[in-house]
Amino acid sequence: MEESLKGPPPCLDVMSSPPLPPLPAPHTRVGVGGVLIRDGRVLVNRASYRTRFTIPSGYVDPGEALETALVREILEETGLTVGVGRLLLTRHKVISPTESDVYLAFALEDRGGEAEARPPEIAEVREVPVPVALDAPWIAELSRMAIRVGATPDLGWRRSPWPGGEMPGLASEAYLPPDRPAR
Repeated sequence: MEESLKGPPPCLDVMSSPPLPPLPAPHTRVGVGGVLIRDGRVLVNRASYRTRFTIPSGYVDPGEALETALVREILEETGLTVGVGRLLLTRHKVISPTESDVYLAFALEDRGGEAEARPPEIAEVREVPVPVALDAPWIAELSRMAIRVGATPDLGWRRSPWPGGEMPGLASEAYLPPDRPAR
């Protein structure tokens, strides 16, 4: 009996286990966008490389949390500081056999200020009455869907008080190097 307590059982000996295969290179980009409604008007912008308007949006940088990325993108594109509210919608798009794109749109909380286009990326910013935006063919369909959900207070996923994630079914945690404390 005493002999069996020395060292791990053969089935748990990790030194003799075959190595795991390497993971494939990342192939999915993560984008975030936000619906800001103030006084019945929704914020939209047009990037200089697009013909249609969208809700302000952009990509999450490596190591960046979703909420941090969205606040950064709104500031970079419009000059506004916002808070991030409930998750409105998600979309996954396969671009090619080796590339895909995941997009999450959130409701934004107004923290004040006047929106302005930030060239060279953003050519124009508008605040449009919500009913006009919902039917405007010059606003991209995915943005109109997010606006429709954002304009309905009882739709979308509410934020959870759980500190490990923003809302049910979505956990967003950022990698923090050992020398960078959490905020």
